[in-house]
Amino acid sequence: MKKAILFCSAAFLAVSGLSLKADVKMPSVFSNNMVLQSGVPLNVWGKAEAGENIIVSFKGQQKKTVAASDGKWTVRLDAVKESAEAAEMKIKGKNEITISNVIVGDVWMASGQSNMEMRVKSCLNFEEEKKNANIPAIRYFNVEKQIAPEPLDDLKGKWIVCSPETVGDCSAVAFFFGRALYLKYKTPLGFINNSWGGSACQAWTPAETLKADKSLPQPLNIPAEKLADMKTYSQYAESIYQESINKDPGISPEAAKYAAADFDDSSWKDINIPSNIENTGANIDGAIWFRRAIEIPESWKDSELTLVMFACDNDVTYFNGTKVGESVRKSYLNQTPNRYYKVSKDLVKPGKNEIAIRVFNTINNGGLTGANPPDLRIQKDNNNKVSLSGKWKYNIELQLPPAKLSAYLPSPKDIPAGPYNAMVAPHEDYQITGVIWYQGESNAGAAMQYRKLFSDMIKSWRVKFKNPEMPFLFVQLANWRDKQKAPSEGSWAEIRESQTLTLKVPRTGMAVTSDIGEALDIHPKNKQDVGLRLARWAELYRYGNKDIEVSGPLYDSVKFADGKAEISFTHTKGGLKSKDGELKGFAIAGADKNFVWAKAEIKGDKIIVWSNEVKEPAAVRYAWAINPEGNLYNGEGLPASGFRTDIP
Repeated sequence: MKKAILFCSAAFLAVSGLSLKADVKMPSVFSNNMVLQSGVPLNVWGKAEAGENIIVSFKGQQKKTVAASDGKWTVRLDAVKESAEAAEMKIKGKNEITISNVIVGDVWMASGQSNMEMRVKSCLNFEEEKKNANIPAIRYFNVEKQIAPEPLDDLKGKWIVCSPETVGDCSAVAFFFGRALYLKYKTPLGFINNSWGGSACQAWTPAETLKADKSLPQPLNIPAEKLADMKTYSQYAESIYQESINKDPGISPEAAKYAAADFDDSSWKDINIPSNIENTGANIDGAIWFRRAIEIPESWKDSELTLVMFACDNDVTYFNGTKVGESVRKSYLNQTPNRYYKVSKDLVKPGKNEIAIRVFNTINNGGLTGANPPDLRIQKDNNNKVSLSGKWKYNIELQLPPAKLSAYLPSPKDIPAGPYNAMVAPHEDYQITGVIWYQGESNAGAAMQYRKLFSDMIKSWRVKFKNPEMPFLFVQLANWRDKQKAPSEGSWAEIRESQTLTLKVPRTGMAVTSDIGEALDIHPKNKQDVGLRLARWAELYRYGNKDIEVSGPLYDSVKFADGKAEISFTHTKGGLKSKDGELKGFAIAGADKNFVWAKAEIKGDKIIVWSNEVKEPAAVRYAWAINPEGNLYNGEGLPASGFRTDIP
């Protein structure tokens, strides 16, 4: 009898399994509270049993189809007018699915890295913003982070209705962008947020786009099964990393004296920090010592200090001969952690003090640097600090042959095409209005490459979404780190230039934010103005508002004559203005490219730039730094983008 019962139970389960397999299933984006794009035919798709009859009903329409041999099916609904009135969509096969509280309006994809991912709860005036967030016509869909070797059919996420209770977890840029548009145009809005902090542009670019140009980062040449998901990939990458790296044997007895405050390092070579040791021509892995004398103000006497820096791989750090910190790279993912080493007050003395840092580079480039331009400093507090950038002494303690991985293994967020396959590709058939994008920090070391990579990525998305006119609106990187005292080169200035040049791609728009960043935070909290500036471009492209000024002044051309430069701009509505007093942030150079700070004045719709130190000027730069000076605006209160006339 027991065997019969077990047999019957097994048979029932088997039949039930077949029944479940036959059920219609929908991608996660087709779920309660979703927003559908208005004014265009709509794709609705899912899976069912092969040959199963499918009926989709929505707002008086009823469309039928039959599931293909692989179970996939698609219907195309006629265009629907925008409406914030809740509706139901029904999908009927052998089972029936009801999707409730559906509205119709505009759908935007919000993508990029951490400044797009940053939530409203982390921004300025959150408590006040929360009170003003009862806007059920705005919805957001947060995509779970994942990678894949090939484009996926579905992903994980769900629609959330905007309210004071939920807005804290909404992308801040998306929310402030959407709220600005909703308050003016009353269009319901949905945001698909698939951003990932720290991710690189190549991670969001389809593989075929990368493969078409070998100058761009290429998809990984590793077995597809190793890219199945983040856990699988990370385990594989970690095993390869641990097998490949050079191991630190510890400080040699002879090198131990390098840490001493009174050690004579006059015979050591000079190096400008931040920098990789490879920039000196020494292509090595191993142990490198860096030393520098600094002057501590009298007012810092008896104060505990903080030594702030980035370092590759392992470091041991000394202040006046005493160890104040040590960090070890334990994983391939842990490449450039911030160091905040406390220096006890008994070690601090007014006048000359010595810092010694031993870096053991396990693999690839290494030194006193990081993934982003570091702000090396020692500080009493945020208002009292001494920069450590500049000339240091260095000496090689241990030179080892450079370790090499059998494959280049970036972190999951940077895998070329990996996040795209898992987090964007599943929505290629979901009709959207356009894209808002905030990214670039992770590509700042390859600004020239970014010029083509970013443009190609935008074009590829338009192809994938079958929307050649799709607006693509992006944020230029904000100001960050300490201001520089002298004109200099800078990877962030170059990446901003690459972003500006991307405006040559039709129907793109850029929000300049170099006036609303924070020196000590790569994630500035003023996302309100970011959203408002992006929304101006949406007003132009989506709502046809041709009277709105979408940008601050953008460099157009230069003429040199009589020892001066005459700069012309576009986007000068309301005239060129100085925000506060004399114009700042302009530098000028002759053919030798030796830039000096310059005088500048407004003359009509042009800027005249000169310096008595440069008799025959050949190039002008403005706001050309990671945290630039600059107070040039137009009459609409929008800041000018940094630029250089000597664009390579």
